[in-house]
Amino acid sequence: MRSLLPLLVAALVAVVAFPDGADAVWTPIANPGTLVIKQVGNFAVIVYSNADARKHLPLQLVNVVGGETQPVGNGITDYRLVLNVKNTDTGSTALYQCVVRGKPGSRSTTWVLRSFVPYTQAA
Repeated sequence: MRSLLPLLVAALVAVVAFPDGADAVWTPIANPGTLVIKQVGNFAVIVYSNADARKHLPLQLVNVVGGETQPVGNGITDYRLVLNVKNTDTGSTALYQCVVRGKPGSRSTTWVLRSFVPYTQAA
């Protein structure tokens, strides 16, 4: 039993130190124009637009500018995307960064919009 103790401690440290796939690396998306990536971006815009039941935001996805993916486990992936979004009332566009978690090919109810914020480029 003594020989298993270091392994159990190491496993516990790994779970505590890297919860929820935090040890996974973000991988750049080579082609943000693929159908799956566009669908993820569109999902994010639709969910964000309808997040407040009192006020629908008139937003529409123009295109996905770029992004990264990160595996979470069990076929689930985090998508961190930069979206070009149009306000259909004013015609103005702005960049937003979103993080969406989901499993390609699964039902839309299993997908989650984790964040949606104005995009600011790192200096």
